[in-house]
Amino acid sequence: MNDKIKNIVVTSVFVTFIAFFVVMCAVSFFNPVETSEAERRPLAQFPDKITWEGIIDKTVINDFEDYSVDQFPFREFFRNIKANFQLNVLQLKENNGLAIENGYIVKIEQDFVDKNVDYSIGKLQAYYEQFVKDNGGKHYISLIPDKNYFLGKDYGYPAPDYESLTNKVTEALPNMKYIDIFGELKLEDYYLTDTHWSQDKILGVADKLAGAMGVADKLSGEYKENVLEGFKGVYYGQSALKPATENLVYLTNDILDSCTVFDYERNTTGKIYDLEKFNGTDGYDVFLSGTKPLLRIDNPNSDSDKKLVIFRDSYGSSITPLLAEAYDTIYIVDIRYIDAGMLGFYDKMNMVDFEGADVLFLYSALILNSNSFK
Repeated sequence: MNDKIKNIVVTSVFVTFIAFFVVMCAVSFFNPVETSEAERRPLAQFPDKITWEGIIDKTVINDFEDYSVDQFPFREFFRNIKANFQLNVLQLKENNGLAIENGYIVKIEQDFVDKNVDYSIGKLQAYYEQFVKDNGGKHYISLIPDKNYFLGKDYGYPAPDYESLTNKVTEALPNMKYIDIFGELKLEDYYLTDTHWSQDKILGVADKLAGAMGVADKLSGEYKENVLEGFKGVYYGQSALKPATENLVYLTNDILDSCTVFDYERNTTGKIYDLEKFNGTDGYDVFLSGTKPLLRIDNPNSDSDKKLVIFRDSYGSSITPLLAEAYDTIYIVDIRYIDAGMLGFYDKMNMVDFEGADVLFLYSALILNSNSFK
């Protein structure tokens, strides 16, 4: 093949390649993807308004850059190549803030954001003062470490200062008894591809909480393990590595099977486990049907009139059922989705009964390091 033919072939291939991507970009422009199912987030769209002011202050340019990255043709394919190249070829420790250790995908955080932590603690103080302080019950608080705590402790990765976070929380809420559950947990108690802990691995945590609250003798500790195959956690798609799926285990016994869960938002009554949620966006929503502002668990087989109010995030969805045996009623409050005004309304209407109830604030470090609370 002479040089002229070679040049024609190379040029033709190059022009065809460029033309193909131009066409695909045009297709993406007219048919943009709204949401990334893999990353569980909305994708950037083409800027709504293009003005000279926006160009000068670079807001339009920045929006377009976000759009071009999120809507790039075959984006998931290239994400997978990049992740594998960085982790497996370059042998880097992380990709886009995610590290992998013994198959566990973990988000790397070097420190907590003081502004976010102070905001979250301030919200907890406000709810304590309004609903808990004078209710006549016993008050407890406990913090849940993220997987990055164990990477820092056991594998030498950078990790936030959990001791400082614990001190801040306990100093801000001195009248609440702190229950330290860090020693009951290890990296293997969490899902490989998700932020959350696995219910079958946290019986020790449930025992520690129940013991501190004086109800350990009410927990049988006897459960049947039920397995749902094919669980994909939040990091499954975010990592772009296409790791193996894993099992989601949920625990049942006669008492849990008889408990009912009332959803105040929908005014419906269901069960502790909503198995239809497993094939939805987030399989972890099997536990208490996922994120809900306000729930009530009623235990018809309770031999006491004890009540518990849990202020919680999504971690509480899987551990609260393990405490249900010890109480007649458990109110489950998620202040990411309900504000003090609405909770006060339910309280005044006697639909939520704080009077004489034990109260547990149970929050993950991830949530306290965010601006999630209303």
